[in-house]
Amino acid sequence: MFTKLKNKRNRSAIILFILVVILPWIAISAYTLVLAHPRYVSTSDVVIKQVSEQGISATGISSLLGVNNTNREDALYLTKYILSNDMIDKLDAEFKFREAYHVNGADFINEIPSDATQEELREYFKKRVSVSLDELSHVLTVTTEGFEPEYALKLNQAILRESEKFVNNISKDVANEQLVFVAAQAADAEQKLNDAKKAVIDYQNQNEIFDPQVNAQVVNQVIGTLQGQLSSLRTEERQLLSYLNPEAPQVVSLRSQIRSVEKQIKDEQAKLTSPRDAKLNAKTVEFETLKAEAEFASELYKIALTSLESSRVEVMRKMKNLVVITSPYRAEDALYPRVGYVLGTSLVLLLILYGFIVLVLAVIKDHAK
Repeated sequence: MFTKLKNKRNRSAIILFILVVILPWIAISAYTLVLAHPRYVSTSDVVIKQVSEQGISATGISSLLGVNNTNREDALYLTKYILSNDMIDKLDAEFKFREAYHVNGADFINEIPSDATQEELREYFKKRVSVSLDELSHVLTVTTEGFEPEYALKLNQAILRESEKFVNNISKDVANEQLVFVAAQAADAEQKLNDAKKAVIDYQNQNEIFDPQVNAQVVNQVIGTLQGQLSSLRTEERQLLSYLNPEAPQVVSLRSQIRSVEKQIKDEQAKLTSPRDAKLNAKTVEFETLKAEAEFASELYKIALTSLESSRVEVMRKMKNLVVITSPYRAEDALYPRVGYVLGTSLVLLLILYGFIVLVLAVIKDHAK
C-alpha cells in the first residue's frame, strides 16, 4: 500500500514536471530555434553640438564637442522626435514597415501584422528602434533592428538623416525668430534716416540755400566790414568839419557815402532778422532742427546695425548641429534571438516555477492533514 502511494506521488511529480517544465521549455526551444527570425542590429552614437558662448568653460569631451547643459534638453527633444508619428510616417514611406517586418507570420512575437494600424505600428516601431541617452556626456545611442542587416543599417542612416534635418530646422527657426525683430528695427531706423535726409535736401532745394548758418556768418562778416567802413567815414567827416563848412561839396559827398553805407548795413541786417519774410535766423533754426533730426536718425541707424550684427553673431554661436560620433554599421551576425540566453533563462525560470508549485502543493497537503 505504501509502495503504491509512493509510486502515485512520483507519477504526479513527473507529470507536473513535464507539464510545467519540459513541455513549455520544448515550446520555447521550438520557437527560438525554428520560428524566430534572426534580427540584425545597427547602432550609432550622436550628440547635438552647440558653439559655446565665450566665457563658458568646458572640460573633457564637452570642450571638444562644444556641449553644454542645454544639450540634455535638445537630446530629449530629439528622442521624442525619433519615436514620434512624424518620423514614423516619413520613414514608412521609404521603408514600408508593414512589409519589411512581416515575413511569413510564423514569428508571431517579432513580426508585425500586415494590416497593423498606425497605433500598432508606432508601438512596434518602438520595439525595433530604441534611443538611449547618456546623462553624463549627453550622447544619444540610436539602435535599429531588422530581419536583414542591410535594412537595419539603412534604417539607422535614415533616422540620422531626418534627425539632422530636424536639428537644423529648429536652429534656423529659432535664429529667424531672434533676427526678425532686430532686422525690422534696423529697417525702420534706415527708413527714418532716409526720411530725415530727404527733409534736409527738400528744405535746401525749396529755399535755394545750402546752409543758412553759413550764409548768416557771411552776412555778419559783411555787416562787420560795412560797420568798419562807416566808422572810417564818420571819422573822416569829423576831420572835414573841423575846417570846412557843412555845405562844402566834400562834406556833402562824404555824408552821401555815409548814408549809403548805413542803408547797406540795414539791408544786410534785414536779411538776418525781420518780422516779415522768413529770414536767415528763422531759416537757421529750421535747418539746424532738420539737421539734428538727421544726425539723430543716423546715430539710431548705427546702433540698429550694431545690434543686428551682434544678434547675428549670437545666433551663429547658438546654432546647433548633429554630430555623428559613431556611424551606423552593417551587422555580420544576428544579435537576436540569443538562443543560449533564452533557453538557459527560460529553463531556470521554469524550474523555479516548478519548485514553487511543488512547495505550494506540499503546504496545502500539510494543512489538509
